[in-house]
Amino acid sequence: MSAIRPKILIVDDTPANLLALRKILNKLDVEVIEAASGNDALIHCLEHDFALALLDVNMPGMDGYELAGLMHDEPRTAQVPIIFLTAAYSDEIHRRKGYDVGAVEYIQKPVDDFILRSKARVFLELYVSRRALEAELARTTAMTQVLRESEARLRHAVSEAPIPIMIHAEDGTVVLLSRVWTELTGYGASDIPTVGDWTARAYGDKGPEIARRIKSLYTMDGPRAEGEHEVITADGSVRVWDFRSAPIEKLPDGRRLVISMAVDVTERHRVQEELAGKTSELERSNADLEQFAYVASHDLREPLRMVNSFLGLLDKKFGPELSDEAHEYIGFARDGAKRMDSLILDLLEYSRIGRNALPDQAVDLGLALATAQSNLTVAIEESGATLNLPETLPSLCVDMGEFVRLFQNLIGNAIKYRSPDRAPVISVTATPRPNAWEFRIADNGIGIESQYYDRVFQIFQRLHSRAETAGTGIGLAVCKRVVNRYRGRIWVESVPGEGSTFCFTLPVPKPGG
Repeated sequence: MSAIRPKILIVDDTPANLLALRKILNKLDVEVIEAASGNDALIHCLEHDFALALLDVNMPGMDGYELAGLMHDEPRTAQVPIIFLTAAYSDEIHRRKGYDVGAVEYIQKPVDDFILRSKARVFLELYVSRRALEAELARTTAMTQVLRESEARLRHAVSEAPIPIMIHAEDGTVVLLSRVWTELTGYGASDIPTVGDWTARAYGDKGPEIARRIKSLYTMDGPRAEGEHEVITADGSVRVWDFRSAPIEKLPDGRRLVISMAVDVTERHRVQEELAGKTSELERSNADLEQFAYVASHDLREPLRMVNSFLGLLDKKFGPELSDEAHEYIGFARDGAKRMDSLILDLLEYSRIGRNALPDQAVDLGLALATAQSNLTVAIEESGATLNLPETLPSLCVDMGEFVRLFQNLIGNAIKYRSPDRAPVISVTATPRPNAWEFRIADNGIGIESQYYDRVFQIFQRLHSRAETAGTGIGLAVCKRVVNRYRGRIWVESVPGEGSTFCFTLPVPKPGG
């Protein structure tokens, strides 16, 4: 803020006297305003704020006493100190008259330079101090208003916040509660005037321990997560709140304040408990289903072996006596039993996935791929297929048998659904991705229409008749089940008539995870 440069009003009907006063006052850091009459002086009073007025007593028209009286009666100039300057009236009567109209001093002309400047300096310093005090008072008043408005906004924000909030002081006083706090707990400001009242009501036997924790908050220098706590409400129900606290500006009396906020996670806990129960129930159900499928698949093979055995005996014993039509029926029956046995074997394989514990040591997926290639040797040779395989594959903690089956099913499908116009060309690649490996098995076969991309991975789903291709429709479902076990993803990309690419990812655990 710039320094205040005071103004002095000098009034005299004699120009020489005005000039003399100006020369005396110029040695002070002031702005001098001159007036040759009382009327001119009043006009200046409307335009300026004066620190001091020097008035000549004997002036034509309006003398100094009249001018002083008018200035004294006007609120704008009532506080301006007035010094009378006179050469003619120096008796006690005139002095009293001057003081009666508000004068603070009465100086005889000719004026002593030193005395006038000394007296003027005193009033100037008083003026500057008063103006500085007024400015400080105005600033303080403005700041007080700002603080009051800020406090009102804070109170409103806390009161109407959509979460439970409590502001509390280090002496235990609860300064402010949000409306949601009261709505969720049933405790208003009158119920819990102190932190001790709150902890006793909300935490039961744990109240003293929680009170000690809260007391330690007043010395923290930043926000702090306090974790989840069970809160007993006024109606006896229990809610779970996740608390966070932070220090805020002290009270005017120096007491430290803490704002404690909570997120009501009661519903989330309830949902998590229900979900955990349903997950456990689902896991038991899946285990029972897998066990049933395993046992059923295993036990169903025995009646099929009996059916095949008796069909063979029937053909052997009564074959010469049977008609061609009877032989055809026996062939249909044996073929159906054979397909049923294949279906049961595939279903048995499907139910076995995930039954074995994962190994502690990583296994070489290159060995799994080589084993799958060896198992498919006959199909590869008969189809004239060309396999482009990577030199190495990563080692991961997976079940070797499951991944042999995964590669064998995907490569076997590429051979099975080859184009009749060209020999199969199958390429296997493995590419590292962020936190995962991506595998791609690409072929140049007949391809798949996009509307069947999801269907091909469903169990017992076939896109071709048995007359066109053999199979049970379980192979790709097995692949999906294997990949899902390791939290991976499997999908297909294809161009009908040009070929398909089956892709799957395997997440790699993060270090320390």
